[in-house]
Amino acid sequence: MTGIDDQWGDRVVKGAKALGVELDEEAKNRIAAYAVELLAWNRKCNLTAITAPMDVAEKHMVDALAVTPYIPNGSRLLDMGTGGGFPGIPARIVDSSLDVTLVDAVRKKVSFLKHAARVLKLDGMEAIHARAEELCLEEGRGAAYDVVTSRAFSAIDTFVAMALPFLKPNGLMIAMKGKGFEEDQETLAACGAALAEEGICLTTELIRYELPFSRSQRALFLISVKPMP
Repeated sequence: MTGIDDQWGDRVVKGAKALGVELDEEAKNRIAAYAVELLAWNRKCNLTAITAPMDVAEKHMVDALAVTPYIPNGSRLLDMGTGGGFPGIPARIVDSSLDVTLVDAVRKKVSFLKHAARVLKLDGMEAIHARAEELCLEEGRGAAYDVVTSRAFSAIDTFVAMALPFLKPNGLMIAMKGKGFEEDQETLAACGAALAEEGICLTTELIRYELPFSRSQRALFLISVKPMP
């Protein structure tokens, strides 16, 4: 028994709705299939420390879906340090118009991501084994993405520095943060001041939310990048 059943699916649907995301039956089923593969692979390689099915529903699937209202349809999306595929895979399941690149430096995680893309039949999604600072030097990668997401970086200024080379003009970075995100606001302000001296303007919006069942506090930093006027 995997614990991924109708009750599990209903929890994801209810949790997503609480965050303003509507899931149809196909999306619910694909997310459930994704969870089955994640937990199966996790038994042989470390993809996540969260293994209780209902916790996976809320703390991985529902949490990942929090970014989707802020990603424009048709975006080319880069998910840096994606790990088990969060938030990139749930975002792609919900919005088939996205072109998603998943990047992680751990080969076994990328092997899982490629497997998940095949099983879930997710066209328009690639998984790459690379470090972000090296990938951005490849042809067709620099200044090529509309949106860069991550929930893997503890230091938000590091995320900004690594994401910037990938972004198109007027692109968007979305940093997913857990507790302690108030400190990130100060870090971002200092980061923005430094980049202003280089002619880059950062505009930041903080979206606070809580996971609907555990009431855990979360935040999204929406960081827009524009040339200085």
